[in-house]
Amino acid sequence: MRVSQAEIEYVKNNSTCLLDVKDVENMLSRLAAQITQQCSEKNPVVLCVMTGAVVAVGQLLPLLDFPLEMDCIHATRYQGKTVGEELVWKQRPVTSLANRNVIIIDDVLDEGITMAKLKEYCLEQGASGCYTVVLVDKDLAKEKPIKADFIGFQTGSQYLFGLGMDYKGYLRNVAGLYACPDNLEEALCQL
Repeated sequence: MRVSQAEIEYVKNNSTCLLDVKDVENMLSRLAAQITQQCSEKNPVVLCVMTGAVVAVGQLLPLLDFPLEMDCIHATRYQGKTVGEELVWKQRPVTSLANRNVIIIDDVLDEGITMAKLKEYCLEQGASGCYTVVLVDKDLAKEKPIKADFIGFQTGSQYLFGLGMDYKGYLRNVAGLYACPDNLEEALCQL
């Protein structure tokens, strides 16, 4: 389903900024310091969870001043939608994870299902340790199957975009982190 420009413009212009560019820089610096403290001596493989984490990984990697390898992993439940469905595998890492420490970096921890499956996969591949990093952890007021080891920002259940997170495939390139309006579906009916 194609998203109209009017919808994209409405969302972009009527959303709430949760983190501006400076806040994002501070968050990434704090995350990098925490990751460095835990993982700098572990010769890790960093796995970028595609596609949402590509912006974050691009900004975070230069702040990790220690030896590491990088690869990607792509499993999604959203596929351009705003609600998760069944997990679909699109890309597995080509780097061997056997006897390696792995750092999985993702954009957001919603229900935690995808991240739990990614960590399970890494351990099944023989990883000796697996750390999880998320830019945003959503408080959904329910138990999740996993808790991230490193969390950049805690927020409520609102739908987010920016910093690599998308709104129906768009707005990943927006600087900062934004929350869609609460009355979005109602407002979209008026467009």
